[in-house]
Amino acid sequence: MIHSMTGFGRAEADQQGSSIQVEIRSVNQRHLDLYLRLPESLNSLEAKIREQVKQTLARGKVDIGIRLGTATNSESALTINQRKLDSVLALLQAVAQQAGDTLAKANALEVLQWDGVLEKQSIGIEQIEPAVLGCLAEALGQLIESRQREGESLATTLQDRVNDIRAQIERINSTYPAARESYHTRLRQKLEDTAISVDEQRLAQELVIFAQKSDLEEELDRLGVHLDEMLRILSQGGPCGRKLDFLMQELNREANTIASKSIHTDITQAAVEIKVLIEQMREQIQNIE
Repeated sequence: MIHSMTGFGRAEADQQGSSIQVEIRSVNQRHLDLYLRLPESLNSLEAKIREQVKQTLARGKVDIGIRLGTATNSESALTINQRKLDSVLALLQAVAQQAGDTLAKANALEVLQWDGVLEKQSIGIEQIEPAVLGCLAEALGQLIESRQREGESLATTLQDRVNDIRAQIERINSTYPAARESYHTRLRQKLEDTAISVDEQRLAQELVIFAQKSDLEEELDRLGVHLDEMLRILSQGGPCGRKLDFLMQELNREANTIASKSIHTDITQAAVEIKVLIEQMREQIQNIE
């Protein structure tokens, strides 16, 4: 299966009064580059998060954001600081003993509003770690599915371009014999028009040399081999962007040679079209993992 390097994944979870949100975005990059945005309380998990991503992805610029908040349905997000409450109650009792009935008694709500008495429940990293890593795994799964869908589309496009190049190769194969014969005829006609005495044996030797220099069979055969290898790589799947990029270089080299050997405008046009198709494939391949 071919995977693109462009994708998105998102997952959420609630754990002991805390909400966890993980978002992952990825775009094409030559290597695997990870950018993490974590709350300070999760800094100790950075190494595990990086390792989990590296085991899943091979290439791409990956941006991971993890947020922690208070769950909307939490019933235990707040707790009483018992030590602080005891201190406040002791102070109130001391004031009451001195003031007697001249002061109104404090109610429970006023006591809870005293700074530090009511505080958010603290959750240890060991309690929330499984939920964070599980949420990360879910988001990574969505990212992979997204990259897979995009990769399937890219593979289809590349296969279409391969077929287009094969059509241009067939065009060259059908044009070359007649073009070569036409060149021979024109050359002989020019010699006759200039009234130059023609040494038939020497002319035959020159024509053989020309045929060897302008022969395209080897280049066309190599083009076919490279296209077959490209289809094999696409069918095999897995991370293959670098292999395909190397094949683009080889295809382009053969196309340039064909263009330089061209003896007919149809062959030149076909070679230019092949180069255009190769460039289109190269642009698509830049996004393949």
